[in-house]
Amino acid sequence: MTERTLLNEKTPMPERTAMNANAEDTYLRDVGKRLQALSPEQRDAVLDDVRAHFADAADAGRTPEQAAESLGDPATFTARVRAELGHEPGRADRMRRVLLWLAIGAAVFTAMFDTFLIPSDDPDLVVVAEQGFEIVLLHLVVALIVAVPILVPLRARTIATVAVAITLTVGTNLIGVYPMGIDLVVYQPTAMLVCAALFTPIIARNGRPAAGWRIAGAVVTALPGLFILSALFVGSFGADFWAFVEIAISFVLAALITVRKAWPGIVLASAGVAVMVLSTLDPGMLWLLFWWAGGLFLTIGASHALMHAPLRTPAQK
Repeated sequence: MTERTLLNEKTPMPERTAMNANAEDTYLRDVGKRLQALSPEQRDAVLDDVRAHFADAADAGRTPEQAAESLGDPATFTARVRAELGHEPGRADRMRRVLLWLAIGAAVFTAMFDTFLIPSDDPDLVVVAEQGFEIVLLHLVVALIVAVPILVPLRARTIATVAVAITLTVGTNLIGVYPMGIDLVVYQPTAMLVCAALFTPIIARNGRPAAGWRIAGAVVTALPGLFILSALFVGSFGADFWAFVEIAISFVLAALITVRKAWPGIVLASAGVAVMVLSTLDPGMLWLLFWWAGGLFLTIGASHALMHAPLRTPAQK
């Protein structure tokens, strides 16, 4: 007889049942503690699956130890579950850093645009623009502010992102130009990206977001086109080729963003960059609307692509 057989013969049935229940409960408690980052619904669903696995094992005559061994130790099992649900290590911070780097790029491009290309009859801005490279460096202060969350330690990154998001959101909604000649209104695409760097990891903390977020993104994506369309109906301005292009782009991209894949986000983000660049090449009456619309497309598209990017499972590492 083996040692396990002798143990079973010497242990009364109620005690063996209690030992089995304790082994299962211990495994479930350990798994539950390691899945605190999941939503309650997701955690309960995983634990129910584990209980069902132990029940099936018992019906097949296997011990709780054998059932647990087939699942793997709690650390390995929960790591696999988190990866399948989008909780891969560093995923949230990676999304935040990508969006912050995009915000830095937008700030640098805005600095060049605001210094040399912005359409304005303000004599103060003309004098400032004549200062050349010095004013470019002054405009790059915004990019340096956006870089702060990337430079601070990981534990302070979220707080730093909150501070920068509030600062830019308040600053870019102030009408007018600062005494040094920085027009903060044109930095709203940068502020959008920083806000996305704050909220995107939160929305995607439990894996890929639900359909409601994609629908909300589609509605927001369509707003520039809806605004132009309504302005055309009320006669706020005359229709031209670019107005109809903007309407068509908004509606087509809004439809694409409802797809639960990363590629529509990449398309939307690329379209946003294109719209921003085109607005600088032809800065007419509606240039600021196109500029903001491009920033909006870039923000929503990049966020969508990051949230729906293929997940990295342990087997793929």
